[in-house]
Amino acid sequence: MPRGRAFASLGAAMGRPLEISAMGAVRPPVGAAVAAAAAREADGFDAVWWADHLLHWFPLGIWTPDLVPQAATSSNPHMWMDPVPVIAAAAAHTERVRLGIGVTDLVRRNPASLAQTALTLDHVTGGRFVLGVGTGEDLNLEPYGMSNPRPMQRLEEGLEVMRLLMADAGPVDYQGEVFRLDGAFMGVRPAGDVPPPIWVAAHRPRGMAIAGRLGDGWLPLATDAVTYATMLAQVRAAQRAAGRPHGAVTAGAYCRVVVADSADAAREVVRASLLMRFIALTRASEAYEAVGARHPLGAGAFGLTSFMPTRIGRDDALALASAVPDEVLLGTVIHGTPDDIADQVLSIHAAGAEHVQLTNMTPLADPSRAGASEALLRDAVATIRRGASRTGGPK
Repeated sequence: MPRGRAFASLGAAMGRPLEISAMGAVRPPVGAAVAAAAAREADGFDAVWWADHLLHWFPLGIWTPDLVPQAATSSNPHMWMDPVPVIAAAAAHTERVRLGIGVTDLVRRNPASLAQTALTLDHVTGGRFVLGVGTGEDLNLEPYGMSNPRPMQRLEEGLEVMRLLMADAGPVDYQGEVFRLDGAFMGVRPAGDVPPPIWVAAHRPRGMAIAGRLGDGWLPLATDAVTYATMLAQVRAAQRAAGRPHGAVTAGAYCRVVVADSADAAREVVRASLLMRFIALTRASEAYEAVGARHPLGAGAFGLTSFMPTRIGRDDALALASAVPDEVLLGTVIHGTPDDIADQVLSIHAAGAEHVQLTNMTPLADPSRAGASEALLRDAVATIRRGASRTGGPK
């Protein structure tokens, strides 16, 4: 059995102890990205995920050194390497850590092609590859002439297509409203006994139902335990309704983190960061309505899928950023001391999370804190592991 499969089976046998993963580096040079993955493995992380973007959330008009320190050394914010070859390179320099795409979409990557990619990386990584899929974001589609008029239908059918192709060498037929297969073959087979796992990023009811029915894992954004537990209940209900066994879907949580040596310092880092305000624009309108505010992008907006930074000039961008209430901004990211971070992550674990992806946003918010934040994050991870081992897993 490949190493990644063995690790996953061990986790299931032990009642799914909390797994902790990190986000991988996606900007050149590739050597640094590979070294960062190897460092995460050395630090004991269970997995490293790479985002699959073409654009970032930041309008080019604000990308000047007077507003964004990173602009002094980087000409634009949209430097994203393709995660597929980066994962292949990282596989050659790591042995244990799982390597995943978190996440891609089924518009830029046709499900048949993506199934081939996943099976190929399954072999390249020795069974350590994990595929994350979501509906996609407009900023990665519209500027490039692509559209996604039926995102949930495409997601559901695309997952079904990938499942069929990975399970059967062919020929395979499928008749959907978005995708069709007619005598299709996928000759390459999994590296082990089962195909690479597919995780679904979803935050809305239909998407969470799809995750419960068709996903091996669920990976939503998460900052508070109450909201997470409510969402997870919907995933579990769909899982049970589909007749899937206990343990079929790993409950993940994507946790953005800003860490400092005091809670006040962490809050100030978040408040003072213009880039963090644009990250807050990706939140759903409900987060704004909960504090009595209207989403700056409009009523009912869900910026994670609809925000389009390329259409916004400097003045409008600054106006949008200033319209983000501090309550929403601070709720976008788990922030505080290492102990604060650990407490909040452990509360999400207690609410049912079995896998948490800790993405250190501190260098994005304040580059001068990059080195110190990594040391503080290691402290937080150690505390989380101790706490998770005492509780014995999510209830």
